[in-house]
Amino acid sequence: MLTDNYKDLAVKARKIYTDSLDKTLELFPFDEATKEKYDSLPSAIGETTSDFGSPAKHPIDFYKSTLPKQTLEITEKDPIELLKDLKAKKVSCVEVLTAYFHAAVVASKLTNCVQEFLPVEALEFAKKLDANYEAMKDTPLYGLPFSIKEMIPFKGRSVCVGSLCYLDRIADQNADIVNILEENGAYPFVRSTNPQALMMLECQLYCHGRTVNPFNSDLTSGGSSGGEGVLNGIHASPFGIGSDIGGSLRAPPGFNGVYGFRTTLGRLPTADFLSCNLGSESILSVTGPVSRSISLVDLVMKTIIGAEPWSIDPTLASIEWKEEPKKKYRVGILLSDGIVTPTPPVKRALDIVKEKLKGEIELVPFEPYHHEKSAEILGKLYFEDGGRDLKSTLQTGEPLLEQTSWAIQGVKDLDMHEQWKWNKEKQKYRKEYLKHWNTYTDKDGNVLDAIISPFFPNVAPKHVTAKYWGYTSQWNCLDYPALVFPVTIVDEKLDQPEKGYKPLNDMDKFVYELYDDPKSFSRAPVNLCLIGTRNTDEKLVEIAKIANEKIGDIFA
Repeated sequence: MLTDNYKDLAVKARKIYTDSLDKTLELFPFDEATKEKYDSLPSAIGETTSDFGSPAKHPIDFYKSTLPKQTLEITEKDPIELLKDLKAKKVSCVEVLTAYFHAAVVASKLTNCVQEFLPVEALEFAKKLDANYEAMKDTPLYGLPFSIKEMIPFKGRSVCVGSLCYLDRIADQNADIVNILEENGAYPFVRSTNPQALMMLECQLYCHGRTVNPFNSDLTSGGSSGGEGVLNGIHASPFGIGSDIGGSLRAPPGFNGVYGFRTTLGRLPTADFLSCNLGSESILSVTGPVSRSISLVDLVMKTIIGAEPWSIDPTLASIEWKEEPKKKYRVGILLSDGIVTPTPPVKRALDIVKEKLKGEIELVPFEPYHHEKSAEILGKLYFEDGGRDLKSTLQTGEPLLEQTSWAIQGVKDLDMHEQWKWNKEKQKYRKEYLKHWNTYTDKDGNVLDAIISPFFPNVAPKHVTAKYWGYTSQWNCLDYPALVFPVTIVDEKLDQPEKGYKPLNDMDKFVYELYDDPKSFSRAPVNLCLIGTRNTDEKLVEIAKIANEKIGDIFA
């Protein structure tokens, strides 16, 4: 752990980024016209990692107008269709990699979503795939580059998990999940941004600055898998891998209009991931894919689990990916958690889902069961050490960001028996919630397959205002799988603030007042979340496919 002044370390962190960018542009140069456009782009990357540049109001517009047609023909193609082209040798792996590197370089300047590019390793892997086409073409993910969250170990690179003091912590091997994906034809090409301490629904830290939302830069990208949300939302990555302990695989994809999957603990390998509070097992982080394609989410899950990762990661359950039998699903609709009321665009998204899925899926009202109890339990178990581990990373003088301070506000250093007490409360609550869920089984014995709920009370909020994570952390407490999916986009006419609303409590008042005008949230995607009981991950994917078919492309 380094103790140099954080400002000096921030300069080193920025150099890691710029060196990787320079190498990328050396190996994958723009044509002259694109280079001219790129050089004139407004940038979300400031002079230092403590300032945030001057991003465009709507970065995605610049993104699409900067990249040439031949690049967009690759990066805008549905990743599943692109995979078919790769397998049929209609396009080479190096051509696909080149297009996605150009996309990621432009996206990074506009939104600050990349922690580090991996041009040398990615090019070597793509060339190897092309050279061994006959032997490799039948691998499930042949030729697809993918992005990985910075906290996932990649050999030879520092893993900071949001703290500058860990710049010297160099991974000596890849994470198991990276190796599995490489063995199946995919390979990492960029490492994406995550925030300080990984414990916020935003993406800001002194290693890279602030990652902004590509649809509206006044809004957050989400966190902690913020870079993943942006790269996939702007279509600069076919898919990515992130992590989630409180909402980090749902807020970023949800704020960026794509799919993000918080899987059940024990389905995908995470034992070699790095994070804060390593060794605590009260509330564990999980991993999962992020993509604009639900079919690719399905394929990535099948591929990783099909590799039988439990044979190398002893924390996993040996549960194969099951093909769901065709049936009419029963799905509950959770309109509010009873603590913070959703804003108008989220309420409208719930109405859209009810209308679009009517007839295809049996929809039933679902009432929350004491979600305030979950918040109480998590308030004790997220930082059982009173934040000591987190605070130990600040010996560089690195200041706590406002969102990090909020996350650890009021935490207490628990002794062993206090930890036992709150873990018992967690298990008791899990049993009570499952009993509540089972009351929705109908008279013919048909179970409730899932519920649809907000994943956040609002669309992507303004920077430094994401201070309620009850709609996501609820399911971490229960260890229920959760999958966010796109529904609509903020409508400046339909999504007017509710007049005369009387808030339920101080947090409800805070969120209500933040939604001041739909123009403030213009062009923001509106996602909802599917939740199932433990190890029903497959059901969620199948229900999301139905939702995708009925709702369609929200950006069309």
